Order: sequence, then structure tokens, then C-alpha cells
Amino acid sequence: MEHFDFVLIGGGIVGSSLYYKIALAHPEAKIVLLEKESALATHQTGRNSGVIHSGLYYKPGSLKARTCIDGYAQMLDFAQEHGVKHEVCGKVVAALGGIEEAQLETLRLRGAENGLSGIRYLSQEELQEREPYLRATKALMVPQTGIINYADAAEAMLRVGRGAVRLKTEVTGFTLEGVKTTQGEVRGKHIIACAGLQSDRIAQLDGVDAGLRIVPFRGDYYELSLRAQAKVRHLIYPVPDPNFPFLGVHFTRMVHGGVECGPNAVFSFAREGYSKTAFNASDAFAALGYLGTWRLFAKHWRYGLGEYQRAFSKAKFLEALQRLIPTLESSDLQPGRAGIRAQALRPDGSLEDDFVLHQGNRAFHVLNAPSPAATASLAVADEIVRQALT
Repeated sequence: MEHFDFVLIGGGIVGSSLYYKIALAHPEAKIVLLEKESALATHQTGRNSGVIHSGLYYKPGSLKARTCIDGYAQMLDFAQEHGVKHEVCGKVVAALGGIEEAQLETLRLRGAENGLSGIRYLSQEELQEREPYLRATKALMVPQTGIINYADAAEAMLRVGRGAVRLKTEVTGFTLEGVKTTQGEVRGKHIIACAGLQSDRIAQLDGVDAGLRIVPFRGDYYELSLRAQAKVRHLIYPVPDPNFPFLGVHFTRMVHGGVECGPNAVFSFAREGYSKTAFNASDAFAALGYLGTWRLFAKHWRYGLGEYQRAFSKAKFLEALQRLIPTLESSDLQPGRAGIRAQALRPDGSLEDDFVLHQGNRAFHVLNAPSPAATASLAVADEIVRQALT
């Protein structure tokens, strides 16, 4: 039976970044990446907005802030070197009214503390020139923001690295020699799990109780019609609700063309079900049988109700978009894709705001890696290597 130096679990952008980084640092090592699906990057990596985040939102000194700033630069360098299509286009964060303007100033100060350069308020004349259809009482320009397709980036990382990639290979347990999978045992010295939506379950197989559970939140997108795409020149974001780690419904130009609007954030009854009525009994029981889920619902039921209304009502979704671009019409919106965010939840109902990395009995686990994990992935891989291998 073949023995590997590194066994990596999960073929999303974090697992692919780790594969690439280990291959660079250990050129003689034997590496295998295990992915349960028939293709790579089929879940969070292939179903996000494709934004290269600047680091504007994250608590200074947190792992999110540190790795996002570093990962932003690394992702741009990697894309440039390896021909992955991308663009640094900048974004506008738009406030409406005094409360949002005060929150926007908090964001500006946080961005400056995190080391962003060039962030500044736009005059009304500058805003009119940059985004003539946008309504805002105050607008913050964040030039350090870009767009990319993270599935493209993940594929490039695996091409550049060396080693084996085994698809349709689901991890079912751990042994002293390696991991059990649906395709038989895979032996390895170092095992690192980057399992995304299944991260807590893989960790439990390794005897890890980190005091959190992955609760899935579905995000729905609409696409703008060809006529309406002219109303969005770059990226447009609202001021996010500071009580949640979600950034609000926003407008994103896609690197391969088109403009997406979204996502909302609704509790999902399936971790990997992308339709509005998707249901998985095991996933639903895991989430609804967890006390933290009910405590979250009790604290934020109004917010959740509003998100569900937008999920099932195009008119409600349009209302949210019209706060920023009033001239949008229902005919401008075409149903798009959906994604699922793997969000770690604590027993007290609080959403875990930072990345969580944890050493288990046999493997090292990435337990919480929501946005901006794709942007930060190369820097997160550096952090994993530092913690797991030193």
C-alpha cells in the first residue's frame, strides 16, 4: 500500500492552496489530496461572489484580518504569475443616512488600522462619475478589491503543485496509519483536513470537540439582464449589519462577464443542497438538534424572517437592491445560482467570527473558514503549515 507524507482532505480553495504551498516547501514530499465529489471546487469555492477582498471588515489583529491582507497580495501574485484571469477594480461601500454613515466611518478606520491604502470618501461628483446609478449619502472607495474565479485559481494551484488527486474519495474515519475512505485506506504521516461544509463532522471522526457546529446558510443570487448590467460599473456594497458576519446584498461584476446581485443569508436544511426547498434529514437534524441554533433564532428572528422573505419573493429581493440602485426593475433580474456558507456556531448562539484551526488526535483541522477564506487561502495555508508542522 502506498504511503504519503501528506494527506489533504478537501478539494476547495483552502485545500488546493495548502497542496500548492506544501509542494513548494517540500519538493520531495509525496502528497495526495482527497475529494469526495467527482470534481474539485464544487461547493463554497465554486459558488461564491469571486471577490478578492481587501481586509476592510475584519477585527484588527484577528486571524481573518492578518491572513486576508497577506492573502490578497499572494492571490494577485499567483494569478499574475500563472495566468489566472483577474482584475483589481475596486469597490464602493455605500451608506444611506446618518446611522449607516457612522458605521461606514467605523469601517474606514478599521480598514486603515488593517493597513489598507487609498481608501477614501468620494465626493458626489466622483461618485456620479464612477457609479452614476448608485444612490448614497456617503460612499467609501476601496481600491484594494478585485475579482477572480476561485475555481480557476484552485485548478491552477493543483496544476502547479505535484502529487496525486483522488476524486470520489470520501473520508470515513482515521487510523494510526492514515485515513479510512470509501475507496480504501490511505496511509500518510501528516493529515490535514480542509473539509468546509463537513469540517465539524470530519473533526468528530478524529475525536475533536471544539465547542462549535457548522450550521449552513444558503445565499441566493440574481443576475442582471444585459440591459441592466450597464448600471453597475465596478463592485457596489451596502454598509453591513455589524451584528452579523454577512456583507449584505451587493452587486458584483464577474471576471468572466455578467453582474451578480446577492447573496442573502438564510438557514439551510441541507449543507450541500442549493435549491430553495432542498432538505437533508441528517443535516437538518444536526442543525435543529443543536441548542446554539435555537439561541441564534431567538436572538435574531426578525433578521432571519427578512432574509426568508427575500429568498422566496423576487419583489422583496428587488427592494433590497433598489435601496442602492433605485432604477432597477423586476425584469432586470434573472434567477442565478446559489451557494452555501459553512458558518461555525457556538452553543450560546453566537456566530464564530474568526477562522478556527485545531489540532486533533490524528489530523490538523480547519474548523471554520468562511469569507474571506478564498481571498486569504494562500496565507491561511502558510498558517496551517506553521501550526501543523512546526
